Amino acid sequence: MNQSDITEQYLNKCFDDFSKEQMRLLNDMKGATSDDKDKEIQKQLTLLNGLVSGCLRLRNLKKQLIAKSNL
Repeated sequence: MNQSDITEQYLNKCFDDFSKEQMRLLNDMKGATSDDKDKEIQKQLTLLNGLVSGCLRLRNLKKQLIAKSNL
């Protein structure tokens, strides 16, 4: 692998950071006092859900590629 490759460890860190942000936003949503704030938090959560899913997919694809190259 090149030094510029995205590593599995980096993807795991991104996943952890995005998951923490999701939890923070969920807690913020519980205390939201207006519908506008709630909608903004929901937009952020939607984007984060996509990022989390993408990180997991990329990590799994990289694992599969490494496993195939080691055969």
